[in-house]
Amino acid sequence: MTTAFDPWALGASLYTPATRPDLLELGTDKLPGLSSVIYCTEDAIREEAVPEAVENLRRVLPFLPSGPQYPLRLIRARTPEVLAQLVQLDLHGIHGFVLPKIESGNLGQYLRHLERDEHSHLLVFPTLETRDALSEQRMALLRDLIFQEHWHSRIPAFRIGGNDLMHALGIRRTPGRTVYEGPLERVISMLVGVFKPYGFCLSSPVYEIYSDLVTLEREVRQDLEYGLCGKTIIHPGQLSTVLGSYAVQQADLLEAQAILAPDAPAVFKMNGRMCEPATHRGWAQDILTRAARFGVLSDAHSTALHF
Repeated sequence: MTTAFDPWALGASLYTPATRPDLLELGTDKLPGLSSVIYCTEDAIREEAVPEAVENLRRVLPFLPSGPQYPLRLIRARTPEVLAQLVQLDLHGIHGFVLPKIESGNLGQYLRHLERDEHSHLLVFPTLETRDALSEQRMALLRDLIFQEHWHSRIPAFRIGGNDLMHALGIRRTPGRTVYEGPLERVISMLVGVFKPYGFCLSSPVYEIYSDLVTLEREVRQDLEYGLCGKTIIHPGQLSTVLGSYAVQQADLLEAQAILAPDAPAVFKMNGRMCEPATHRGWAQDILTRAARFGVLSDAHSTALHF
């Protein structure tokens, strides 16, 4: 896997139609704290608006400034044919592409448009949102194909398309219930098992009832329990809730630091639970990364008691 990209850079990912007049502002400083912005040429616009969206991107992209103070900028390409148009644009300020409705049969159709050396820095974020994503066998086939074709260095994370998966099941999200309190819980658990042990991260789908921040906060905390990294948002009002939920508890930070300490015992207790560096190191490193990006909450007292 590529080591240059930290998937936590996705943070709260705002989807916005690529036809909007304020793409430049959204990609710079319109929303302070925004982690990433996804200019969408797919489901966020009607098919007949695609030429307008591509032209709008053509006009805006040359003016995007570079620098770590700006959001991560991605473009969601509607089809391989649309991607072929997009790679002709000025992409100096773009970090990669989100690819919709990815299966083992179409990923290569997209990636062939990114084979040129000038596009080698562009990351790829496939979205798992078709009926294939409901099948563990089909997802394992996709994972194995990615390694077989040596595409894994381009793909730091997958996106989970919750609304499309619910559409495939003929259902819609119930207000007040998280994605883990319905049939997609099994799907997310399966996708985590198929992809995370092989070095891929997965980002969480949107909670589209953007007026309900209480359920959103609960869902983000469940995202973290399932090891998901990054959350799709569709409204600026969701931004602070997601980022605030990614902040780290002081007690967790102290545990993580103790687990990663060079002289940490093989097993010790802290905050009433067992800490074992051999098995908790990945969790601990994740906590430190989140703390650096999203901050630390003021805190519950904790004391380490070593055996």
